[in-house]
Amino acid sequence: MPEDTTQSNRKVQSEVVTEPAHGATAAADLHHAKHSGASEARAIATALAGWLIPGMGHALLKMWGRAVTVLLTVAFLVYLGAGMRGNLFSPGGDDAFARLGYAADIGTGSLYYLARALESTGPDVSHADGDYGTRFLATAGVLNLLAALHAYEAARRRKA
Repeated sequence: MPEDTTQSNRKVQSEVVTEPAHGATAAADLHHAKHSGASEARAIATALAGWLIPGMGHALLKMWGRAVTVLLTVAFLVYLGAGMRGNLFSPGGDDAFARLGYAADIGTGSLYYLARALESTGPDVSHADGDYGTRFLATAGVLNLLAALHAYEAARRRKA
């Protein structure tokens, strides 16, 4: 009989040790909430920097290889698309295709305005070159948006 009492005492002691005090949990939750709010703001700032200047989000996270790869790839696609006289969509398009095209083009961040400056003679989509150029510009924007999303997830220390 004393054997059963000893086992039940051990069980009660292990339950007491494993449960934290109520005040400690609340303090830990408050600390976690403050820390996660600051890290969330930092992650959003990293993503915005990565969108505005391609590769900057990864550079801020000291992911140098990705930063250089994103910058060179997006810049090359913009240069190629503008050089082929692809169509850069303007804000306030008439239909859904024009609005989606603008969303893809503005995804290149500051390079959108560089492409506008390079496109001095205007787009020429009557030839295959101009049509491919339009696709290259849109691809550059979507790629940069995906890179900014990856920088955001990496800043939050989530597997991306």
